Amino acid sequence: MNRLLLACAIVVLSGCAVPTPPPPPVAEPAPSPPRILHKLVLTSPQGQGALELKRESGRQDGAETVTDSASGAIVVTDDVGNWRFAYTKTSLEGPGLAPEEWLIGLHALSVIVTNTSGGDLDIDWERCVFVDPAGRTHRTIHRGVQLNQLTSPMLSSRVAAGATINEFIFPAGGVRFNAPAGRSGSVWNSPAVFERLAPGSGFSIVLALKRGETPAPRTFTFSAVAP
Repeated sequence: MNRLLLACAIVVLSGCAVPTPPPPPVAEPAPSPPRILHKLVLTSPQGQGALELKRESGRQDGAETVTDSASGAIVVTDDVGNWRFAYTKTSLEGPGLAPEEWLIGLHALSVIVTNTSGGDLDIDWERCVFVDPAGRTHRTIHRGVQLNQLTSPMLSSRVAAGATINEFIFPAGGVRFNAPAGRSGSVWNSPAVFERLAPGSGFSIVLALKRGETPAPRTFTFSAVAP
């Protein structure tokens, strides 16, 4: 009888036990402050101003997020026109600096020129060249190129006297359409180019310009410096 009463008491007490509260949710760590990856200047011809590329890291839903943003502009004037260079995001994606890091919206070099030469100016995109930090030359793509026509001949662009053209430059060699490892869906991707610049490195763009029938190529050399 005593054993029966003891068992009943245990059952009653266990029913009254306070349930263990769930563990508190783990708060997402605050994003790290943006850091400047590099500062870009135009060394030849010498330009005014600089570009900055900044990176901010954080976590969302347990996964690391990386966001790059650019600011600033470089301007220079020659006998062809008024030039303005900046960074602009593209629809390309690609691997970043760290293992397992993936960047959405790789940057290209924005090129805006206003023709002040007094005559028409033509840009022969087939002859324009991107020279990477190692000195290798690459065919370029620009704003008017459809990515599914990367290997097709590129038409020239005409800039009438007094007109302005807004373009960008990106090396075409590494651009691919495929499914990146560990990610769903297929995207246009490429190795990061401008995001990988480090102080002490640099690149050049060679623009095949013509003033009427006279070739007037322009080479712009950029250097990354410490912020």
